[in-house]
Parts: sequence; C-alpha cells; structure tokens
Amino acid sequence: MKELPKAYCPKDFEEKIYNNWEEKKFFNPDTINNKGKAFSIVLPPPNVTGSLHLGHAAMLAIEDLMIRYKRMQGFDTLWLPGFDHAAIATQNVVEKKIFNDEGKTRHDLGREAFLNKVEDFVSQSKKTITNQTRKMGSSVDWSRETYTLDDVRSMAVRKVFKMMYDDGLVIRGNRIVNWCPRCHTTLADDEIEYKETKSKLYWLKYGPFVLATTRPETKLGDTAVAVNPKDKRYKSMIGKKYMIPGVLGEFEITVVADEAVDPEFGTGAVKVTPAHSLVDYEIAERNELPIKQIIDEDGRMMANCGKYVGMTSLEARESIVKDMKAMGLIEKIDDDYDNKISVCYRCKTVIEPLISDQWFIDVNKKITKKGNKYFSNGASLKQVAIKVVKDKEINIIPERFEKVYFHWMENLHNWCISRQIWFGHQIPVWYDKDLKQPIISDAKPTEIVLQRHGEAKTNEKGVLSSDIDNLENGLTGTGKKQIKIMAEKLKNEKFDIIYASDFSRTKETVGILNKELKLKVIFDERLREVGVGEFEGKSVGDFVHFREADFEAWRNDSPKGIESFLHQKKRVFSCLTDILKKYSGKKVLVVSHGDVLRMAQGMHKNLTDEEIFKLGYPETGENIKIKLTNVESPNGLENIYQDSDTLDTWFSSGLWTFSTLLPEDWNGKKFEGKDMKRFHPTTVMETGYDILFFWVARMILMTTYVKGEVPFENVYLHGLVRDKNGDKMSKSKPETAIDPLQAGDKYGFDAVRLSLLIGNTAGNDIRLYDEKIEGYRNFVNKLWNISRYILMTLNPEKRDSKFELNKNVSLSDRWILSKFNTLIQDVTKMLDEYNFSGAGDLLKEFTWNDLADWYLEIAKVENDKDVVLIHILKNLLKMWHPFMPFVTEAIWQNLGSEQELMVSKFPQFDKKMIDKEGVKEFEQLQVVIGKIRNMRSEYKIDPAKKIKIQIKAGERLQSQFGIIMSLARLEKIELVIEKPEKSATAIVSDVEIYLPLAELLDIDKEIERLKSEIDNSKKYVLGLEKKLGNEEFMKNAPELVVAEEQRKFNEAKEKIEKLQNQLEELE
Repeated sequence: MKELPKAYCPKDFEEKIYNNWEEKKFFNPDTINNKGKAFSIVLPPPNVTGSLHLGHAAMLAIEDLMIRYKRMQGFDTLWLPGFDHAAIATQNVVEKKIFNDEGKTRHDLGREAFLNKVEDFVSQSKKTITNQTRKMGSSVDWSRETYTLDDVRSMAVRKVFKMMYDDGLVIRGNRIVNWCPRCHTTLADDEIEYKETKSKLYWLKYGPFVLATTRPETKLGDTAVAVNPKDKRYKSMIGKKYMIPGVLGEFEITVVADEAVDPEFGTGAVKVTPAHSLVDYEIAERNELPIKQIIDEDGRMMANCGKYVGMTSLEARESIVKDMKAMGLIEKIDDDYDNKISVCYRCKTVIEPLISDQWFIDVNKKITKKGNKYFSNGASLKQVAIKVVKDKEINIIPERFEKVYFHWMENLHNWCISRQIWFGHQIPVWYDKDLKQPIISDAKPTEIVLQRHGEAKTNEKGVLSSDIDNLENGLTGTGKKQIKIMAEKLKNEKFDIIYASDFSRTKETVGILNKELKLKVIFDERLREVGVGEFEGKSVGDFVHFREADFEAWRNDSPKGIESFLHQKKRVFSCLTDILKKYSGKKVLVVSHGDVLRMAQGMHKNLTDEEIFKLGYPETGENIKIKLTNVESPNGLENIYQDSDTLDTWFSSGLWTFSTLLPEDWNGKKFEGKDMKRFHPTTVMETGYDILFFWVARMILMTTYVKGEVPFENVYLHGLVRDKNGDKMSKSKPETAIDPLQAGDKYGFDAVRLSLLIGNTAGNDIRLYDEKIEGYRNFVNKLWNISRYILMTLNPEKRDSKFELNKNVSLSDRWILSKFNTLIQDVTKMLDEYNFSGAGDLLKEFTWNDLADWYLEIAKVENDKDVVLIHILKNLLKMWHPFMPFVTEAIWQNLGSEQELMVSKFPQFDKKMIDKEGVKEFEQLQVVIGKIRNMRSEYKIDPAKKIKIQIKAGERLQSQFGIIMSLARLEKIELVIEKPEKSATAIVSDVEIYLPLAELLDIDKEIERLKSEIDNSKKYVLGLEKKLGNEEFMKNAPELVVAEEQRKFNEAKEKIEKLQNQLEELE
C-alpha cells in the first residue's frame, strides 16, 4: 500500500480528481442511475459579467454539499448549471470596455455589431466562470448546461410572452415607471435600492397652503394638492380649485382627498406631481387628474419649463429655490431631513419616475386557465404566488423571510417588463404602419450570418467594382487567408444553407468556406454588390463622399448611374424575405458585399432610410449575425419592424426551473419532456436572501402560471459574505475583499468551502477572512494526518476486512463506535434539516476531539484497533465528502476501494452500535484523565514529567489504568483507601484522585507562592470592583468595554477561589 505524503498539497490532487469525476460522468444522473426519489437543484445562473465572487462561492459550496449528500444517499440527483445574460449589467460592462478600448459608443457600432461584441465577451466570461466553478469542486451536470439566451430558452420566452399576451396579462400603455437616466431604461420596483441620506425639506408657500417637499423643482408639473379625507383642517377645501403663484406664473390646481396622504407629514397637505412620483400618479388615476411631464429621459427639464429648460433636476432645484426665495414663496428650509432616495441597483444613479409607454405584466388581473389548478376558478398571478407559500407548497428557509415575502407580494405593482437596451430577449412584437394592432409571434427567428467576402484585388487597390463580368477580381492572398481562418471558426456552426452573391470574389469565398461546411449553395443576384455606375474602377473614397454629401439625391434616383438606395433595399429585402419563408427558424449563411450586408441589418427595424445607410458593415473576411422572424403580416415581411426594446432579465430567469429541463430538440409547443417529468418541481432553490424578490418571487409567478405547479418545494436563503468586522466587502477596501479563486489557490478549495459552510446558517450573514480560511486549511491537514497515521500503522491484511461488532471489544471501542453512530444519526438529521453548519461542527468535533485526541492516543496503548479504525475512517470520509470532496477522495484512493468515494453510499445509523453504558463509563474515564491533567497544570508540574497518582476506585476503572497512565503521563498509580496527607484531591463520582504534593513540591515555598498570588489577585479584584462601581464609567463607557471589565472581574474571582482551595490542601 502506497504511503500518503507527509503533507497534503491540494494542487497535486484537486484538478486530477475533478477531471476523473468528469471523465467518468459521475455528475450525470443518467450515468449514476440511482433509483431513489428525485432530488434536483437548478444552479442560480451567475451573470456573464466576469468572474465568480464570494457570494457565488458560498452558493456553490452549499449546493454541492446538498447534491453530494443526496447522491450518496441514493437519490436521483440533478444539479443543473447555466448562465444568465444579465442584460443591463452585461451591456454596461461591454459598453465601458468598448469605449475604453476604441473610444466608441454602442450607437457608433450599431445594434448588430455591438451585440456581436457582447457575444464574444459572453463567450469568454462563460469559459472563465465554468473553470472557476470546476475549481470549487462543483458536481454540476455539464452535459445539461444552459443559458438564458440560448435557442431553447429563447423559444420558451417567446412562447410565454405570447401566452400571457393572449390571456390579457401582458399589456402596453403609458404608465409611471422607474427610469434610470444613466442606463436609459426602466427598472422594476425590486431593481431599485434605497439609500438613507440627509437632505433638505422645503416648506413652500402654496396659495392658501404651506406644503413640505424634498423636490421643489417638480412644482412645475403640479396639478393638484392632496389631503387625507379624515383631516378636518382641509375638509372645506376638498374639490375646490385655486390659482397658485409660481416661478413661471400662476397655475391652477384642484384639491383632492386621498387615503394615501399622511396627515402627519408636513402640514398634512401635499403637492401632487403625477408624472414624477408613483404615489402621485396613483392619486391622479383615482381622482382623474391631468398629468404634466416636465423631466425627460436624460433627467433634464423639458421645453415646457421656460428658462429652466435643459437643466438637470438638481440644477433646476437650486435655480428654482433661488427664484422662489426672491418671490417670498419659501417659508423655511429644514437642512437635516432624513430622506430615503431611490437609486439604480446597477449604476447607483438617482431614479427619475417618468410616464412612459412600456410593456407590463398585470399581476392583479384575474384569469381562468383550464388544466391549471391554481387558475381553474379564476385568480391573479399575485394571489397564486401568495397562496402557494401560505399553503406550504413552498417552504422558505428560514421561515422568518415568509413575512417579508408576503409583505412584498401584497404590495406588488404591475411588473414593467420592457427595457430600452439592446442586449437581451428582443420583445417578440412587430408593427406594421398600416395596422393598428401589434403582431405577436412566438415563431423561432432565422439566424443569418452575414459574411463579407475576403479581400479582393479591388479592395487591395481601394477601388470599386460592381461589374458582374469582371472575372479578374478574385481574392488576394490575404483574402484567401482571411476566409480559411473564418472557415475554421464556422465549421461547427450548424448552417442549413448558403446564399451568396454571384460575383467572382463571393464565389471564391464560398468555395473556400464550403471545403469545411459542405453545404448547398444558392447564388442569388439580389445579393450582388451595389451598382456604382460611373464610379466603376474609381476610388472608394470618392464614391463614399458622393453618397454621404446628399443622401436624398440618390435615395430614389440614380445620379452618375449609381444604384438608388430604394432599388437596392427592395432587392435585398426581397431576398431576405424569401430566405425567411423557406428557412424559417433555421440557420443561414449569406455571403455578400459590404453595402448589401449593411442593408440587411436594416430589415425589421424602425429606422429611416438614411439611418439604415449610416449602419456599419463587416471588414473583408469578417461577419455579423442578425436574427429575423417570419411573421405573418398582410403587408408583407418587408414592411414590418420589430419592437426595439428587450425584456427584463427577470422575465427569462423567471422561467429558469422548468425551461432548463426542456429537451434540446424541443419543438416549442408543450412545456414537457423526460427531464421535466423526472425532476420538476425542483427540490431546493438555494440563493441569497438579497434576491428573494428579484428572482424567487418571479419564478413562483411565472411557473405557477405556465406549468400549474410550483417551481421548487424549498427555498434556502443564504446570507451575505462580510469581512472580519462584519462590513460588506468592497473593491474600495481591497484589503478586506477576498477572491475565492485566489484563496483556493493559496489554501486549497476544501478549506475555502469549509470556511463558507461552517458558521453559515440560513438567512444570516457570514464573516470571512484569511485567518479563518487558514484555520480550516489546518483542519484539512489534520484529517490528512489522522488518515496517514491510521494507514501507516494499519496491518495491510485488515484494510479490506468486513467490519463486525465483536463481543470482546474494549471499552474504548464500545465508546468510539457508539459515539460514531450517534454522529451518523445527528449529522444525517441536521443535513436533512438544512443545518449544514451544525453538521460540520459535529463532524469537526468528532474528528479532532473524539478520534484524534482520544481514540488514536488510546490505540497507541491498546492493540488490535485496525478493524475499528479502518471502519471509522472510511465512513468518516464519506460523511466529510460533501463538505470537502477533494481531500476525502484523495485519501479514499489509498483505501483499496474499486469505487470512487463520491459514488459510494452515505453511512447509515446502526442502532445496534449504540452503547449508552459504555459511553457513560468511558466519559468517566475521560473526566478522570482531565482532572489529573488539570491538577498537573494548577501546580505547575512539568508536562513531560511522569508522576505518581493515588486513586480510590472500583474494579471497572482499575481495568483502564493503562490508558490513564499513558494519557495522563503517569509512572505509577497506587490504589489507596484513605486520602494521603499533603495531597491535592479531585473527585469524579465514586472515584477519588490524589496528587501527592509533598513528593513533587517544596510545600512551604508553594504555600508562600499561593498566598502572594492570592493577595495580588485580591488587589486586582478590588481595582476592578471600584471601576465597575463608578457611575460615570458605567454611564459613559461603551458596552463592549464594560462587558470586558466584567469578564476580567469574574475570572479573577474564580482564580482566587481556586488558589484558596489549593492553599487549604497544603495547610
């Protein structure tokens, strides 16, 4: 048997072990083929914005623990991985990167070119995150990996959108929304963060009123004053109209009564600005008030704001307040008002409520759905989402978060699902200028890769050629190389056909590509280069300048014989229309020229002809991807355009638990499949409590509606990972921020996992710091050393011995086996109850204390422990495996098993092993040894010195004298009947222990030392007593300081008592 190395080096084992698991497909439930009940988790998909952080690491550790434990118990386990496109976050990251690298905005690039860059970034991020997830030891089934923007998930999104639209749940209209002026998009209510701040409260003289407000600039948009209907002060004014003096002249308001008004705020009367406050908007709706918008999407004052036009709202506030002061319209200003402002959860910009035309999900509308138990008798999305938690179809762990969930859901407004960004699921709605109703389609788009030919000879010379008969204009050497490289990139793409221009340079390009792709090719003259007329053979620059100088001159005409814009548009759109009809939902490669590819990008977009002309196109040899949908429209595919907005990220991730279980060849009809039947509803949704409403609530809303079942049976909420002092880790404090990957490389990933599991309880934050991870690294080494010792001392012939309980086992064997089986019972119970930290603490205590400090030490005295030791080691490794998979598997490889540890069976409790009498008897032995050790310490006897002890005890304890002598470092134990003189005494039940002090100490000197120490301790206590009795100190000192002084006082009192007891034994 190979000896374990002296020290455990994680880097020598972790990658090899993980690769072995993966190669043997142990993460795939189809390979393991467990016959037990299903246990499934869909991994909360990390955002494709970079790399994993500590929150992800905690999530991975917790979920992997659950999955490994249930897999070992024989459950049919699935842990399904995936990625979230995280629309706003990802777009922001890529926009910043492009601007920093190229000095360009997304608008400079155009939608398709920008989205292609996003796709490249996402692809790299996925690789990074996948690698990091592997390093954490995560046993996710990579064969089922998904992405919120992949084909199947996109199809599911479109289908659900159409279902909800047809049921009247998806609606469009002008409503108040949360608008981020920086991100230039709407935000859902739960995408807003609230920031506590000190701000000014302005008391305005407002006609017959005095009103308090934090936003005096919105007075320009006021249309009413609201009061509480029960407020007697204003009863006679309700319903009346008043002219109010303002900085832009007088304006009329109406006084309305509304329950939303707090009579205690300010004077009890509030100004109503419906266009810029959600509360005010709802008051306006209830009271049919006019709405006046004064702030635009850039957060600036609009043209109806007179001299304040163009100012930001903050600039306008300062200017308006100055003018109001001059007019005597401000009564007073409170400078220290506690205010809670709304900010964007991504960029922290202050939110501007605006009226906007958006898509919403009506969460309050009651619908009836046949075959759906939740909606069969009519219910709203909100009602069902509340009911399933109240009825305990879904358990939230910890339970206290249920109250928070109910509070949030009961106050949920209609969910704004449209976002004014480019990256994400484009809303599946099309418009025709001649039709009043939008066209909703869940049809799968046709993916078209617009490939530009390689560099041709005319490109090299910088001249033009639109002559079909110019057969000399083939590809240059560079052009051929460009296309060979592209062919390699495209060879794994599953194209259905190639459409191409019939020019020589495009034909040659197709020839090189098709050596790899081997596809049918249709050469179509509608894809030919734009006609350049008199510019044939002339400079490209001259042609560009001519067309840019006066677009309208050639839009519908042909000056200098060039092809008109509209003619080219008609032929290109006609070709694309044919492609869509013949290859709907397929993947097509189009090989053509720059102008044609630019035109193709304009199809199905609400752009003017000139805006299409300004779109970019790929460099020679490069390509760009577009998606177009075959939508039925009376006026033809050429005359429609798709809604440019994208869906809120949470719409697609709200479908996560069931959309991820759809088969890869899903036909887009029923939400069914083998995995769906096998694993849905999922067992546990484990995620951070901070996204309970962002995501968990959305999944409940969407899944109950679509599937008629809950998305998961349990929600386990972990807390935030904080630094040593309990503060949130941040990039601004790099000394406190821990990178889980760097920590894993330094200490090993088992240590990182343990530090995130032990001490981490549901719903509570956890503190993490280097010393903590280092401590668990030391524990990993401890387990390694324990295993190494057992294997080194083990008789090789007994390594594979089948364990059976022998009647002649020793007391220590009876004790350890009973303790170990109690451990199995307790750990199993705790893991089943999601108490992972408690289970880890029990395992750690047993490993370090019971096994290492006691049983292994006894094994050095007593013989024939091999069978018990190997039995405990094997099963202890099994129990530790879900917590720290790498080191346990590394040790297991040396135990002679043909099967890997991760697919072994979790230990089961054996009632026959419980020996309460044996445990009680051994615990008395432990106390006896502990008392002897304490006496040695109290009398400052050298730990290495072997001493004599006198004991008064029965036969049972006498049989354990060998263990006592070894573990207490004794040279002799004498049995006595009475207490010897000048000896220290300790009593344990019916056992009396005597330490003969006269043989060990100079009694007189020891008495003198004890008296001196007692005197000094009494003086110390007196000083502490005075301090704690000082009223000023107790009143002004921090609580922690007072508590520390009290602790010192209590310890000193206990010390005096012990010293006095020792003194009495000597006198």
